[in-house]
Amino acid sequence: MSKRVFSVITLFVMIIIFTVGCSKNPNLDSSDRDTKDTGIVSVERFMEYYGVTDTDIPRDYILDFIMQYRLREDTLAKEDYWAVAQEDYANGVVYGTDTGGIFLGTPSELPLEEYIKTADVIVIEFEMYYAGELAYPGRMTLDLKNKKIYYATRLFSDYTDAEKSADLTDEEVQSIRDELPEHISEKQEKDHEYNLDYTFTIMMKDPQYNIKGYRGNSGDELNYPGFDAYWKKLYKEKFGEEFVFRSEA
Repeated sequence: MSKRVFSVITLFVMIIIFTVGCSKNPNLDSSDRDTKDTGIVSVERFMEYYGVTDTDIPRDYILDFIMQYRLREDTLAKEDYWAVAQEDYANGVVYGTDTGGIFLGTPSELPLEEYIKTADVIVIEFEMYYAGELAYPGRMTLDLKNKKIYYATRLFSDYTDAEKSADLTDEEVQSIRDELPEHISEKQEKDHEYNLDYTFTIMMKDPQYNIKGYRGNSGDELNYPGFDAYWKKLYKEKFGEEFVFRSEA
């Protein structure tokens, strides 16, 4: 199965799981949902299974490969996945950029201010409204590991396929780590007024696929103080134009 086909399937499956499992709580990593995927093999077990004791392939690449294909103990015998990983690494195939993978992993119990120090990918997905009607989706991806920012209105499973992309400096990466938590309250409150231009979901992962997630609405200054202005400012700084709501996809 090709990476692209698998990615699309994974994305649709996880969107269904995400929508059903998280619709009642805006804080997606709350303790009343168990999204831990306990069947996925570790890097150590993956190498041990194929008799590998030493390799030039970085361990984070191996982990991204395992998570991409959701490799379990009972699936390792179906194919020589170690040979596939070696070939893909030699050919420069990139893993860890499948947005569906952001939904998977172990919910982190760390406070956001601590967790975000090592978060390597942050995905913000928008459902935009125009004149009160759902107009088009949007996705801003902050790839802190590779120091890139992406913005897409056509939501491919691979976030690097976005229409817009720009580089982030070391200083900008650190600024995101420092500033974004200021716009997300860990104590989510309900039953208040907000101005709805869009709804959003914020998904984060760290290098070990520990995850955090939040869901909110534009104009929600109680739970997401200044978030509207923050992401639009970041968009303008990196893409050189004001963000404008559009009625067409």
